[in-house]
Amino acid sequence: MLLSKKEFAKASLNKRYKAILDDGEYIGARLKGAHRIHLFCYNGFFVEVWILVSFDQLHWIEIQNNSSIVAEYTESVDLKKSLGL
Repeated sequence: MLLSKKEFAKASLNKRYKAILDDGEYIGARLKGAHRIHLFCYNGFFVEVWILVSFDQLHWIEIQNNSSIVAEYTESVDLKKSLGL
């Protein structure tokens, strides 16, 4: 069962992680400081999964509402190349 945005925000870290693994759609990753951050689409909203690189350990999961941050994941995408144009 998918969690609503409100339910997801209130859920424990473990429950959010399981929800993403079960029903999230992976979009991409970026690096910021000591973290590798993965973006997923989950139930119509974006979620970032923060991994502490040095320990390869889950650090945080948060809903991402900032469109400029979400756009960082698409900067390297070449749509013409991906579509063979």
